[in-house]
Amino acid sequence: MIINNPTPYPLFKKGQQLKSSSLTGIVDFAALEEQDTRVYLEGSGIFYGLTIDWNATAGTLRLLPGTAVTSDGQLFSLEKEIIYNGISKTEQGKDVEVTLLNRTVTVMALSTGNENHADFVYHITGTDPTNPGRVPDTTQYLLILAVRSDESTEASCLYGYENNESKKVLEVEAALIDKNAFTQAELDAWFAGDTSNAGSNDPVMQRFGYLNDTAGTHISFDRFTNLHTLSAGFNEVCAAAELSIGNAYNQIFNLVKEKLSLTDNPFVNLTANLQSLRTHLSDERLLPWLYDYYRDLISTYQEFVTTDVFSLLSSIPEKDRFRGYIALGSIRTTIGQTKATVDYRMGLYRPPFADLSINALEKPLLLMKRMVYLASNTRFADPTGMLSFNVKLTPDAGINKELAERAIPFYYKDPAALSRIWNAGLTRNNRTFSIPGITDDQDRKYFLSNIDGYTFYRIKGHIGSSIQFTQDAIVKLRSELHLPFDVRIVYLGTDSDMSDLIKERSSSFSDLSVILEKIVNDIRCGHTCSDDFEDRIFKGGFDRNEIGAMFEDLVLLFGPEPVVLDKVIEKFCSSAACEDEDKTCCRAHLTSLYAVCHEYTRRKAELLDGLLFHRFAKNHPGLEHNGGVPRGGTLVLVCSKLNINSISEDKKALLVNLVLSNDEEKIAEAKSLVEELQNYEVVADFCLPYICCSGQPSINITFQELPPVAYFIVEDLEPLADNKGYTVTLTNESIRASTYHWQLLDYNGVQIGQQDSDNLTKPTKFDLLFEKGVEYTIILTASRDGMDSKYHDKVTICPQKDKVTLTSGGKPETEWNTANPMLLPLEISPYGGSFRLMFNGDVDEEVDPSEYKVVWKADKKNAILTIVQPFTGIYTLNYLFEKCTDSTDALKITTRNTTPVPSITTDNAARKSKSTTSDKRTEAYIGGVDALGNEDDSLASDAKFADTKAFLAGEGDYGTLINTLQTGFSKLKVVQKLQVIKLLVYATAYFVDKEIAASPEKVQSAAKKLVLSAANTITSQKEGLAFWNTVWIADDITTDQNKKTVAVYKAMIA
Repeated sequence: MIINNPTPYPLFKKGQQLKSSSLTGIVDFAALEEQDTRVYLEGSGIFYGLTIDWNATAGTLRLLPGTAVTSDGQLFSLEKEIIYNGISKTEQGKDVEVTLLNRTVTVMALSTGNENHADFVYHITGTDPTNPGRVPDTTQYLLILAVRSDESTEASCLYGYENNESKKVLEVEAALIDKNAFTQAELDAWFAGDTSNAGSNDPVMQRFGYLNDTAGTHISFDRFTNLHTLSAGFNEVCAAAELSIGNAYNQIFNLVKEKLSLTDNPFVNLTANLQSLRTHLSDERLLPWLYDYYRDLISTYQEFVTTDVFSLLSSIPEKDRFRGYIALGSIRTTIGQTKATVDYRMGLYRPPFADLSINALEKPLLLMKRMVYLASNTRFADPTGMLSFNVKLTPDAGINKELAERAIPFYYKDPAALSRIWNAGLTRNNRTFSIPGITDDQDRKYFLSNIDGYTFYRIKGHIGSSIQFTQDAIVKLRSELHLPFDVRIVYLGTDSDMSDLIKERSSSFSDLSVILEKIVNDIRCGHTCSDDFEDRIFKGGFDRNEIGAMFEDLVLLFGPEPVVLDKVIEKFCSSAACEDEDKTCCRAHLTSLYAVCHEYTRRKAELLDGLLFHRFAKNHPGLEHNGGVPRGGTLVLVCSKLNINSISEDKKALLVNLVLSNDEEKIAEAKSLVEELQNYEVVADFCLPYICCSGQPSINITFQELPPVAYFIVEDLEPLADNKGYTVTLTNESIRASTYHWQLLDYNGVQIGQQDSDNLTKPTKFDLLFEKGVEYTIILTASRDGMDSKYHDKVTICPQKDKVTLTSGGKPETEWNTANPMLLPLEISPYGGSFRLMFNGDVDEEVDPSEYKVVWKADKKNAILTIVQPFTGIYTLNYLFEKCTDSTDALKITTRNTTPVPSITTDNAARKSKSTTSDKRTEAYIGGVDALGNEDDSLASDAKFADTKAFLAGEGDYGTLINTLQTGFSKLKVVQKLQVIKLLVYATAYFVDKEIAASPEKVQSAAKKLVLSAANTITSQKEGLAFWNTVWIADDITTDQNKKTVAVYKAMIA
């Protein structure tokens, strides 16, 4: 029964005479109860199905099974599809009349028969298939299901004519009806629940950084270089959203107030209230939180309009809205001046009572209460404490969740009271105490119990806090709660704000500093350009104590990037700065200086990209302010001071340290300087959905001083008494170090002395004894607070008189047959000198160093001389020590071509062919090794290279060579391993060739063991076996006699 709606029905007594009206009352009562129940519990409109399908080929219309209910509760159902093929008429040939909306209208009832088929097709398609010349039908039709009633009377022999029985027949028929039979208002009423145009009045808040300028609408952070512009960015998007928020709240309230029994509209002045709240903020640092608050208002609105409250408002039509009929669709129907096509088909008007869920009334009522609370219960008007309490994290379900599922933000008053209307489901189940954001203690328990349900971490208590305070708090929280996110600190400022800072701290580029000093020393030592060449580059001369200014002088010299180096060189070298004729030295010096300048400029820009907020944002698209950080993301803290130039230089230094540091252990040492950064405060937070700064450990924001730089120069060499050697005096020129460790190594790299000192000004001395050699390496390790820097240099003393020897086979003279590759063994003492090869032709001429090579063996006492293409004649190899008198020796080398010419007999020819093949293969192996040495100078100077070449020249033992090449193999880099494998391939190929020639019918057991050992190393890298197959090709040495042996060797390295 319907409340406040009387429902009459007849009562009967025993023996009472029944009347027709009484029986009719029973029928009417049952029908009304059934219809009312259906509408108010099931809804009205089309429940499912009843779709129409036009078959143009057959000219038929198919109605598929389904169910629908009219607005007055009459149920239409169809179990099997119906195919309509024509239009039925009355006996008089007229269309059928039905009663719709309390008036009689004419409709064309559809028939399953074939009568009037041409008219049927004509009205639906607009074209008569039997009469192409007929005027097209442009009428707009609706296809409806309507109830048609017929009454009939049957004579009764029992009661007489006046008491004949009457019968009423109700039938649901499909029919076409002219759209004009309905007013537009009646048609619009069908679509009261349509949401196709919804959302146009929804509140909108643009993202931070939104711009609408000549470039169109876009997001840009370029203008955010100080606190004023940053605050303006938040202020602009907040101000732009206020009107739409106020209007949306007012519209929604007016729409639901009657159904929810609401009275006074609390949102009448919401727009003005928001404007007042924003413009009267006591501190502009509160604007990021105001931005979050406005987004809460929008989120609450969106949550409200997605509830079933609108089913309650618009989905229960009045009974007479479509009494007795259902619209299934339409033909050629348009709407409005634009003639937009619209399909007039009923939707489902489902009443919320049928769900028995809180979405019907409870949730909308609770959401409305929450909207009212949020609009008038914030802390912004009296922000006491908002900028003063400790940094805290609050677990949150995630930024993509509905506001009801998220934590309660701290900027609302009385979060405990708000929690009772925060989440309708939890309120209904009395579980509101489980909402995060009510108390800090409870939030911490959530973090410690299970964080799987929390994908976002809100942050509070950081705005207005110092860098150090914020960093300590976050590091502590992250460590204690074991949370997966990173932190990055950036600063508001411009490039010029930071340029002096970087200039002062640029000595931290220690590698560039060393390279620049070396170039300057070359300029000074060469002295080939002009007397004031250095001064023209570095104003007032180079000063290593002002290394930052020196770098900036280079920037001024070459100008901004991109630099056309040739033009700069031409201009500079053509001036009085360079006096050499061909300008070669000038060009060389400037080219080297530009390489340093270019790298310094690149690093400077890279440093700015990490320091400055607007540059950081440009390199990390997607940076957003969300009031926290997502799990696995990066929290970006934005810091500011109103005037960066007002800070002392010492204070400025720490800013760069924050970016350069990645040493977590130095936090404690930096705390002593915290007071100098008290004026730098966190003014906003942003986040990225990923770990961005992988060069630093997660949450590792550490203060660190710049690392020390080790450096020394050789001040003096004084002879020792009794001619035992020299004393070297070293001047320590390291910077930013407190302790110094000196090491003295002999020519074999063995440490023979060490000293420790904490006095920078005190010279360090070592005795360099002849008995330990003449070349020494000195290593200085400069340290401070766990940070180290190393610098090493070689010191060579003049050998004793007549102690320099150079022989071959123990003799000062030797001969070599140029028919063989030049691999001349040498005995040399002491190690540390240099070589100069002379060819004594008609005129003594020095051989170009690229045409010969001397490779020392591991013992540093023996070496191998290789001449690429030796001529017949006399060579002199000089071994000398520069700047030392009487410290030289020479080896005379006579080269001849003594290849015998045998007689050409059959046996000799065979032997000659076999010998030639063997020599060519050996020459190919030697040439391959030489090519490796030419590709890599460091390999050419390695003992492994020299021993391999000596073995190919017929010296040395294969087993010893394998051991040499395999020693330390596992510790080599991939490229170095491949080089050693190639040396081993050439040596093994040579060895196998010799073994096959010596024992063609059998593989010797000793040889098999050695080759298998080599094979293990060769095949340890995938490139090794492929290289072996390209080097050792057995076809040209295989005979019937040795083919089995060749096959065995092949299998060993397969």
